[in-house]
Amino acid sequence: MVVQVHGFDWEVYAERVMPAFGKWLLDGHEQDIRELYEQTRCAYEEQFLPEAMQRLRVWPRAYAFLQTLPHGPYSRREYSKLCSAQQFTALSDRYLYRHAPQLYQHSNALRSIWGAIIESFCLPWASNPSPPEQAQQRLSESAHSSETQAQAHSLSPVESVARGEIISLLVEAGLGELAHAVEASAAIERHEWNADQPHDVEPEESEEASKFGESGKSRERREHPTYEADETGHAIELTSPDESDTEIVVASDGILIGQPSNLLHLRGWLAGISIRAMALFEYLACGRRLMPFGYEPGEPYGAFCGYLTPEEVWQLAACLESVTPPEQEAAEEDFLNFRYQSYGIPPAFRLIDEVLPRHAADLLFAIRKASQQGIGLIASME
Repeated sequence: MVVQVHGFDWEVYAERVMPAFGKWLLDGHEQDIRELYEQTRCAYEEQFLPEAMQRLRVWPRAYAFLQTLPHGPYSRREYSKLCSAQQFTALSDRYLYRHAPQLYQHSNALRSIWGAIIESFCLPWASNPSPPEQAQQRLSESAHSSETQAQAHSLSPVESVARGEIISLLVEAGLGELAHAVEASAAIERHEWNADQPHDVEPEESEEASKFGESGKSRERREHPTYEADETGHAIELTSPDESDTEIVVASDGILIGQPSNLLHLRGWLAGISIRAMALFEYLACGRRLMPFGYEPGEPYGAFCGYLTPEEVWQLAACLESVTPPEQEAAEEDFLNFRYQSYGIPPAFRLIDEVLPRHAADLLFAIRKASQQGIGLIASME
């Protein structure tokens, strides 16, 4: 289970998404929310369910659940607060308000609809096309791929057309993974064939990375974790920076800030800098802020566990304006020392909250990026 941070378009969420839920809960008008839901990946994927499983679709289950909700004066006041992004946020501290606005019972289907809409409309850092556009994009990519392969390998026109037709047929048959495997193998062949390309030239730093003061060396340390905890709790070495080429910051998935145990490292580190920064981080990723329809770690479309408004992101960025994250090597060594204390090395007892965080640079990168763009942040645990 990992925790990721995503950009959060608060304006769309407060002015379009939650008002649509309000019309559905208060007045029974489902048109607005259904139009939003039908454009999500969840609705698109459910179109391919077998006939015998159609009753398990998310929308009919959520609709049936809403028919059972009470609609008395007190309940309607609760629904009004629940579907107002500003009012709910002000009352969402689970440690301060014991009776925050919420439904009398959580519904997995309703939570999935909310999460699917958030994924499709409120994550500005995601760049994935909508599901109906993906097939067309794959077809165009397949045609472009076959064209490039013909140029790189000097394929005959017949061989080029045959390869492109094979990839197109695989995509149309629903075998997207196999089609991608064929494209990947072709890319590897093309890379091996182009012997004149220099391999020792480092790529230039992206404009976005340089904007936030991130050097190539720090990105390399941040994107290639070296140690991880195994099932017994001891640290094991996974890869070295020279052997791994995995990039952690993926626009469509969010910015990885580690496993749940690393949240304790980050929380303790922030507490030593600013109490406000620690509290805002708890709202974002530690479950202190209630979600409108609850959350379930690891559940599809239901794993969003906390968020920050643009104003809160600005406050957090101001608290951490001049903060430098710990070096990756120092954080890994500190984590190992903490693990070895069970064997008496070192003799002083330490808490897990006192360990240096290994993903502090990722968190700072996300906070400063969101603050400069004027958007919020939302975290997912899956």
